[in-house]
Amino acid sequence: MKFIRFDQSTQPLLFLTTLFTVPVTTALAATSLDTINITANRMAQTIDETLAAVTVLTRDDIQKSQAKNITQLLDGTQGLTMSNNGGLGKATGIRLRGTDSKQVLVLIDGVRIGSATLGTVAFQDIPLSQIERIEVVRGPRSQLYGADAVGGVIHIFTRQGRQGTRVSGDVEYGSHNTKRVGLGVSGADGSFDYSLQLSHLNTDGFNALKNNNPDKDGYENRAFSGSVGYLFDNGVKLNLNVLRSEGENEYDSAWGPGNLYTADSLQQSVSGKLTFSPNEIWDVTLLLGETRDQSTNNTNGAFTSYFNTKRRQLSWQNDLELGEESLLTFGLDFTRDAVEGSSNYSVNERDNKALFAQYQREFGKNSIVLGLRHDDSESYGSYNTGNIAFGRDLTDMLRVIASYGTGFRAPTFNDLYYQDPWGSNGNPNLTPEESNSFELAFKGKQSWGNWNINLFRTDIDGLIDWVEIAPFTYQPQNISQARIDGLETGLDTELVGWTVAANLTLLDPRDKTTDKFLIDRSQRTLRIDVDRTFGDTELGATFNARSRSYSNISNTLMADGFGTLDLRAAHHLSSDWTLRGQIRNLFDRDYETIRTYNTGGREFFVSVHYEPK
Repeated sequence: MKFIRFDQSTQPLLFLTTLFTVPVTTALAATSLDTINITANRMAQTIDETLAAVTVLTRDDIQKSQAKNITQLLDGTQGLTMSNNGGLGKATGIRLRGTDSKQVLVLIDGVRIGSATLGTVAFQDIPLSQIERIEVVRGPRSQLYGADAVGGVIHIFTRQGRQGTRVSGDVEYGSHNTKRVGLGVSGADGSFDYSLQLSHLNTDGFNALKNNNPDKDGYENRAFSGSVGYLFDNGVKLNLNVLRSEGENEYDSAWGPGNLYTADSLQQSVSGKLTFSPNEIWDVTLLLGETRDQSTNNTNGAFTSYFNTKRRQLSWQNDLELGEESLLTFGLDFTRDAVEGSSNYSVNERDNKALFAQYQREFGKNSIVLGLRHDDSESYGSYNTGNIAFGRDLTDMLRVIASYGTGFRAPTFNDLYYQDPWGSNGNPNLTPEESNSFELAFKGKQSWGNWNINLFRTDIDGLIDWVEIAPFTYQPQNISQARIDGLETGLDTELVGWTVAANLTLLDPRDKTTDKFLIDRSQRTLRIDVDRTFGDTELGATFNARSRSYSNISNTLMADGFGTLDLRAAHHLSSDWTLRGQIRNLFDRDYETIRTYNTGGREFFVSVHYEPK
């Protein structure tokens, strides 16, 4: 063991695309099986060694994609869709294997981030220019991370220094008067490494909400990230990381069509990690961090509300080799969530203590992983979660994996403790949403590429809904159950000189009580990326499509399915300078990722990037 979418209008295009790809896309793996990931088992392993469904996007992937934000980068990757309420800086939602945004855990450099009042993460305020890599683990990970990892984990890593000294910068201009500049310096010298990155984005935007105040809803973002690392002579490694992003957003609201709504936001993550090895078979990691999610909202220039979440985390992890083929991981996690703001909460702070352990073993062609975790929360008591996974190499090129895992989603401060002067209050008697997930996966590695097929089922009990208990008075209750059946297929290969990465996700996400589809979930999503290099020039395209989704629990309102085509090109003017250009939504499709919210239409962007090799 090594430690290291479619409605009727898109069906013809989908059918032709499927015919073209079927001979080589009976399945997908957009990431090489040799790629290192850290998130799946809280330690460095190759994807081939990991008995979990993992996608890794590196800094090179981010630059080649020319994505403007995390939404554009991740949307349509295997098992994942993202939605946006009207352009850059607007509220962004995520669906991972059909689960809700609140049922996906998000980490920055190992530390939880997000709003403890809403239970979601402001992806729109985290700029890609500050990100080194993103790891997406699909399927429950509560046995290692505790609450909220029902659908999976998204782990964001900030920029790090590399050997030598590097100064980099880029300038971009595009549709909606969008302007972006970035500047960075990084390097490493022996035992010391460092990185400092600055960025500024400003856009006039476009009208966010249909049939509303027909103005442009702009956005501005200022961000920086920094890291310092030092390796001491005794083998102890210390890393310090910080990310801070400030946003100013204009948005629309259905409650007051003629009003001007603005929000000032802050996303911040600060962490320190110490790693050392007491002996040859024992590695220890200590992690200390704090994240903040803050927003101040105004209407027509007058203050209306303020929310601030602080999440502090302390982790102690041990990785112990038990022979050449076995590894035991165990440790303790402590988190403290605190909220403050203009709304009243009967409780504004809670602690969670957890003990976790995981055993991994390889024997012959077989691999097994067993994981257990015990969480003790001041808010909702004790919860035990677990996972078991078994993998077998049927041939040198084919592996089968079967797994079962449990998880839970913790009630938010709004769910538990919110106090509305008009009577709609939180419910301190709520219990967490609980999940059980089964998965059967096949992974192949051939001379022509990698592929995978994943079949899964997730049952979620005790879903929390706000219920009308009196006229115009609401309270959250554990009343619903859901079942999500799914199939993921994917492939990466090379066809006539073009690199092709394709994936298809099929979902059947239903409320078990009503048999209606869960809201804002597309049953079919498809993404195909093709790229090729001609000397100093790189060309690429992305086709992204999804089927319709229902916008209410009775399934009477919906957002239509759609398909979009994006084109991109890059030309290396020299070894240090690169000119990039992109056309998004080439055919100017009018579509919605969330019903009634506009998208940007056909968009053009051009940028110049400087980075010595």
